[in-house]
Amino acid sequence: MNSKIQTHHLERCAYVYVRQSTTTQVFQNTESTSRQYALVERAHSLGWSAPAVSVIDEDLGRSGKTAQDRTGFCRLAEAVASGETGAIFAIEVSRLARSSEDWQRLLALCAVAGVLVCDEHAVYDPQSCDDKLLLDFKGTMSEAELHWLSLRMAGARRSKARRGEYRFPAPTGYIWGGNGFEMDPDLAVRQAIAVAFERFAVEPTLGAVVRWARRTGYRVPTRRSFADGTTELTWQPLQRSRLGEIIKSPIYAGAYAYGRRPERKVVVKGKIRSVRRWAAPDEWQVLIQGAHEGYISWEEYLSNLDKLQENAALRPSQGAPREGRALLTGLLICGRCGRRLRIQYWGGADNRWSYTCFGAKDEGAPTCWIVSGAAIDAAVESLFLRMIIPSELSLSLAVEHEVEAQAASLHEQWRLRLEKVEYEARRAERRYKAVDPDNRVVARTLEGEWEARLQDVEAMRHQYEVAKHEHRVQLTDADRARIRSLAQDLPSVWHASTTSPADRKAMLRLAIEAIAIRPIDVPERLTHIHVQWKSGAIDELSVARPAFGQTGRTPATTVDRVRELVAQGLYDDAIADQLNADKLETGAGRPWSRAAVQRLRLRNRILRVAPEQPRKLPLPDRHPDGRYSIRGAMKRFQVADTTIQRWAKRGLVEATREDYGQYRNVWWLRIDDETAQRLESLRRRRRPTTNDNNAGMS
Repeated sequence: MNSKIQTHHLERCAYVYVRQSTTTQVFQNTESTSRQYALVERAHSLGWSAPAVSVIDEDLGRSGKTAQDRTGFCRLAEAVASGETGAIFAIEVSRLARSSEDWQRLLALCAVAGVLVCDEHAVYDPQSCDDKLLLDFKGTMSEAELHWLSLRMAGARRSKARRGEYRFPAPTGYIWGGNGFEMDPDLAVRQAIAVAFERFAVEPTLGAVVRWARRTGYRVPTRRSFADGTTELTWQPLQRSRLGEIIKSPIYAGAYAYGRRPERKVVVKGKIRSVRRWAAPDEWQVLIQGAHEGYISWEEYLSNLDKLQENAALRPSQGAPREGRALLTGLLICGRCGRRLRIQYWGGADNRWSYTCFGAKDEGAPTCWIVSGAAIDAAVESLFLRMIIPSELSLSLAVEHEVEAQAASLHEQWRLRLEKVEYEARRAERRYKAVDPDNRVVARTLEGEWEARLQDVEAMRHQYEVAKHEHRVQLTDADRARIRSLAQDLPSVWHASTTSPADRKAMLRLAIEAIAIRPIDVPERLTHIHVQWKSGAIDELSVARPAFGQTGRTPATTVDRVRELVAQGLYDDAIADQLNADKLETGAGRPWSRAAVQRLRLRNRILRVAPEQPRKLPLPDRHPDGRYSIRGAMKRFQVADTTIQRWAKRGLVEATREDYGQYRNVWWLRIDDETAQRLESLRRRRRPTTNDNNAGMS
């Protein structure tokens, strides 16, 4: 027995630590794994009994570069710190740690707890200076060895990548061929990928494309490759993350790219972590344009990246068109300092908003300026609808051509998917007919597979028919006529209830590049608007700018209208009805009511000229035609109003609502003799209340 091994070491447990860096090494480097497990016999030969030796092998397939996610190493360190460990067995230092930080921490614990470190050839005591120096040197060499290996492997990968020969998993739509990436031989896969790019060119955001895919039944393919060379193709609903990967990949633009996500060190919660983040194209390690056939051009790819960046939230850019009522979000630029203005909503239901230029607020400077947004939006909207008047015929043909192209792409994708499942059904049929009928076990299995493929064909045909009718995969003559009529009347499309605020913003951005606004105070308070169109043309206009505190007040034209109605001798409720009929709103964007008219009159000192309304006479217990009011029925049957309401709700008595004199929506109950007898019997059978019992007792 080695002289460094003492009795107190043998009285504690010995741990054999087994690790391989990757799963491939676990299955291919079997000799190394066997040598590590053989350390159990070495522990026995050094004096540890069989029950005292434990094997920790849960880190098989995990790298020793860091202790993160290595549960076995963490359990080993805890066992050392608890004082229950006498020795650690490892085939070499590199199995325990490839990081000097982790290695030194473990050695420090072993030195304090009196734990030995053993390999195939020697026993080391961390408490001994000579052994500690040797272990430190081995740990440093292990970390450096990993660095050298990484450099050699990375250099080899970069060298092959510069020639376009380094192979990584091909994105769906491509396969690896003799000369690099080649188009997928499945026409349905190629068509589906092409449709994704075509739709993103039309829709404003990734989310809009995903919503379109759900409406139309569009599915995206995924081809998985296996180690034996086989592949599996599945069709899944389109997800936002998957679409983002397709749009961001330069492979689809015909470019071979390597090193798009370089690794870098960052500090996260006080710990150093390795992260990978997307880099700009000019920072990629290798970029070979035109290396293979692409689905889009390189210019389209860069345009798509710019579109994604513009749509990103919390950036100094336009951002994606959203559902807020503010029309010019993302287009406005301050005419004073050149910064982009931000939107702020006020009041309920986003009925008021303002545009704010915060200026150099991050540097401690005050806000540049703020302006109400409704007037500016209305002026730009009016200008847009006046200026965008293209030839009706050319616009109709262009819109119809675009819709036809989109419908044709979807139709082709459905046709190819249907053709694919029909082929699978025919192949299953051939396999079933080729088997010996006497071999019933195989025949039954193949018959079931054939039946399943036939069901897939029927399901695909049904989905296709639903898509053709509900999602307009194929356009009818009525659809074409509707498209032409809408293309000829842009204001109708703009104001249609089915056109969302995001759609209006998207239409606006197709024609307008940017809008600069600046305040004017002399000779009157105005907002100067400078509109720059995509064509390069420029239009200028000005709108009134209300003073601070006046935003949300009733327009002067509405106040004048109220004065006219008051002069005609109308009461407040009649004035409210007339204002609502004129489609006028309050300053807060709400309908008019009697109380709102009264507040407006008092605020603007508009005196009512109409005589005082006569005082309301009390509502009679019975209508002239014999019907009862609620109060009359209560007196008639000596019950509470809740009982009358319950009778009416249960249909025991006929109840209607109508105006009576100055009263609005009065409930009237029709009670004949038969109904009265029935209600009397119900009243007599009702359970006595607590008050009734107390009254009887008194």
